Amino acid sequence: MKTLNWSGYRWITQERWGEIHKDKSWCWYDEERVKVDDKKYLHLETFKNPKDFTLDNKSITSNYGVGLVSSVRDFGYGYFEIEAKLPTGKKLWPAFWMWSSPWPPEIDVFEGYTDNRTGYLKFNRFNPLGWWNIPSNIWTHTNSSNNKAVNLKPRTGFCGFDNPAKKFLKYSCLWTEDIIEIKHNGYVVRQITNPEQLKYFKGKKMNVIINNHFQPNPPKGDNYSDFVVKYFKYEKA
Repeated sequence: MKTLNWSGYRWITQERWGEIHKDKSWCWYDEERVKVDDKKYLHLETFKNPKDFTLDNKSITSNYGVGLVSSVRDFGYGYFEIEAKLPTGKKLWPAFWMWSSPWPPEIDVFEGYTDNRTGYLKFNRFNPLGWWNIPSNIWTHTNSSNNKAVNLKPRTGFCGFDNPAKKFLKYSCLWTEDIIEIKHNGYVVRQITNPEQLKYFKGKKMNVIINNHFQPNPPKGDNYSDFVVKYFKYEKA
């Protein structure tokens, strides 16, 4: 397992459970797809690099290596921020998120989704600035009736005129006992103050993950992409 020091913290280049997620087996976490350049910018790439795995006693070939970093330490209440330029390509799935073990809860500051036509942009005729397909997600607790985590519904990201794949933009989350507030490029895209929702996060510690990835059924080809992150910042609340 490879580790690196970046932005003042130690990171591993795979998920804590291993190199591959059994429910997202079309990609695996490839340490060669994680790089830090001379400016100390983090590069999380995607590239065709088939590797064989055994999942649920079945042999599979995972075709694409993707870059991911997972914080070695856990974080409590505070302010979390990255400045990043999202990758370009078809059916990509970059993300900046935090989760607690045992899961849930989870805070997805954003999950970006490109398609085969418009990239991240989703036009909205009611908003001349347009909306971007980089929603935030909040997962609170497991519903005992169906044993599934409760999602407070995705919220579409908003960056004004600035294309998140062409400019370095800031993505942040303020998480305290009283609020979860997520901003994209300075715009508040989600704010939670309901004590009944916040109670699931009280006293939790969160693992921070930044990753590139593909959505299911990636298009054929080498599919190189590069998710560039200038820094990660944390300030304790």
